[in-house]
Amino acid sequence: MNEPSDPDAETSAPKKRTRVQFSCTACRYRKLKCCRNHPCNNCKKRGEATSCTYVGRGPRAKAQHGRSSPTLVQDRLHHLENLVMSLAQKQRSNLNVDFNSVQSGDRDAGAMRSLDAALTPVDTGTLVVKNEGTSYIDSANWRAILEEINDVKECIGENSNDEGVDIDPYDASSPVLLLGNSRPVSKEEMLMDIPPRSIADRLVSRFLKTSEPARVVIHVPTYQKEYEEFWLHPADKSFTWISLLYSIMALSVSLHHRGSEQSPSTMEDSINSWAIFRKRSSQCLIQANYITPGRYKGEALLLYSLTEFYRTQDAQIGMSYLLGITIRLAMRMGYHRDPRHYPMLSAMDGEMRRRLWALLVQLDTIVSFQVGVPRTIQPWQYDTELPSNLWDTDFDESSVQLPPGRPDNEGTDCSYMRAKSHVMSVFGQITDLAFSQERSSYDEILEIDRRLETAHDMIPSFLKVRPMTQCIADPAELTTRRFALELLYQIARLVLHRRYIAETNTKFAYSRSVCLAAARQVLQYNTEIWSEFMPGGQLFAARYFLNSLQNSFILSAMILCLEMSQDADRGHASRLEPRERAEFLLLLESTHRIFMETRHRSVDTQRAVNALTIMLKRVKKGDSQSSSSTAGQSMAPMDNYILTQSTSASVLDQQYSTYTSNISELQSAIPNPGQTSYNSLGVIEDMLDIPAQLDWNLYDSHISAVEMATNNDIWYSGGPAIPYDFGAYPPGSSSIDHESYQ
Repeated sequence: MNEPSDPDAETSAPKKRTRVQFSCTACRYRKLKCCRNHPCNNCKKRGEATSCTYVGRGPRAKAQHGRSSPTLVQDRLHHLENLVMSLAQKQRSNLNVDFNSVQSGDRDAGAMRSLDAALTPVDTGTLVVKNEGTSYIDSANWRAILEEINDVKECIGENSNDEGVDIDPYDASSPVLLLGNSRPVSKEEMLMDIPPRSIADRLVSRFLKTSEPARVVIHVPTYQKEYEEFWLHPADKSFTWISLLYSIMALSVSLHHRGSEQSPSTMEDSINSWAIFRKRSSQCLIQANYITPGRYKGEALLLYSLTEFYRTQDAQIGMSYLLGITIRLAMRMGYHRDPRHYPMLSAMDGEMRRRLWALLVQLDTIVSFQVGVPRTIQPWQYDTELPSNLWDTDFDESSVQLPPGRPDNEGTDCSYMRAKSHVMSVFGQITDLAFSQERSSYDEILEIDRRLETAHDMIPSFLKVRPMTQCIADPAELTTRRFALELLYQIARLVLHRRYIAETNTKFAYSRSVCLAAARQVLQYNTEIWSEFMPGGQLFAARYFLNSLQNSFILSAMILCLEMSQDADRGHASRLEPRERAEFLLLLESTHRIFMETRHRSVDTQRAVNALTIMLKRVKKGDSQSSSSTAGQSMAPMDNYILTQSTSASVLDQQYSTYTSNISELQSAIPNPGQTSYNSLGVIEDMLDIPAQLDWNLYDSHISAVEMATNNDIWYSGGPAIPYDFGAYPPGSSSIDHESYQ
């Protein structure tokens, strides 16, 4: 028997009133008063007259709901109530802080975190997807409550009074310091410095074919399509996309110069073009209001930051500032949440978001360590997975889902990024301990050491380091990547165990042996690959790679010098065999000679020379009483060792001769107080004189580039200072303009 029909079920929901949008889309988005002309005055002033559009009356795109069940409405209202209570609780806790109980509260909270994490479901927030890009809103943010209110109104069939208002969480108004106070630049003016297509094609091609790690944030097949569209209708592309193009061309010019490749013949002044490209890229970012979410803004800001990074051969504190802005923007756009939480994202967009985030995490860790500041991104802040081991051609815009990742032993666009991420993840934990004010237990140190070894074992075989004699058929980029991964691993071991180098307790003997082995290996790598970076060497095209390793070599030398200084004070209780001591001294002098030959390349290199000079002076001073007898006994058995470890007979002769250098020669090489930073070099001397009172945080703060960035001329009197500034680099005055390798 048929049930009687419910008349309410047959009644359709009342039609919603469609509000007419009178302002143009751009003014509505920026919340500006629109003159309602076409094009409007605001768009004309911004140089966006061609993109000034109006949305006419039309049906709403939202789904029409019938009368919803009471259970559904109650569930949504209950969720809304929880959000409001969460906000209220946060506000009360922020206003009533008992600063005397903060530390004890932290300890109590730490004991409950694991239980809370297990019982509390993961909240991924809200991702607002628009044509202009994505915006992330945390679930406890008041704007998330507005979204919930609108959803509830739709469920119960109510009309919203603000249907015609687009509530944008990011206002167009921004601090002048971030966006500058320069005059607006039209898109036509921005396009004036795009070179002819024949030149642009070669520059873009050079970047897309490079092994530069940042290349992976560009999906090459998609970019090629957009690049073709650009040449058909240049004005249709956004300021952000144009900024991306300028940065790509600037990086390409930089790659040409660093690799000593011939730039396009019609570009008479490649350095001047590089400065123009970089300047235009920054102007486009400002016009696009780069601190607000938008499509390609994360990629554009990152590539622009790299153009600044490659301006000099020295570490730059300014790079960490730009990187910090890029990270904050990426978080605003939800890159720290894995795309699997948001089905509205396409498979390709999700994968490219993973690539960008993985690169940001790596850069944040290594750049922060180089300049001596804690990293910005912490592991608990994100759940974004690593990108898959895929080629760009394995997926595109039409892909419904990603294909399975290729085996890790198969090289792809992301192989290096994935391998480096495993090691960098543990290195980030190590740097956190280095900057922490709380001393970790030795058991925790050993646990991190095990994780580091596991991450090192995960490196694919084709990315494992091997002797240069086995690399003659490999591209220079592949060889440098192998050494980069291996040196990152060795430096991580040094930073993790270095605090125990002066300990005499046998409990810490493992840390001492790890430090000495890692320091010796790093300096041996330096000696091995040095000749290959010279003209005619296998790695000459990638010689700029050495600039990123200065602090690594200094730290390794410091470890060996500390051990030798302590050992000299022990007398007959020495723990170093004469042969081992001679080997260490030979490595130190070889490293010092290498830096001396290239000390005019950069401020960092000159700084390394000064530091190594101080170290060698202190070590030889401790050996002065027994240097003649020790040298006579140790040099003979060292001959066979040297012959097996070195790669060039001529290099061996130079190393052997430098071994007999005396203290007076080192004394004359030490810069006077007017040439270098007394405080920084004084820190090194104090650590060598009193190893038992080591302060590695003090060492990091003085040896890092922070001081160099604020007072370059103190470190480097042998050449012009290379200050960092946020303005356009004057044409012809860039450090790239100076030939560093003669």
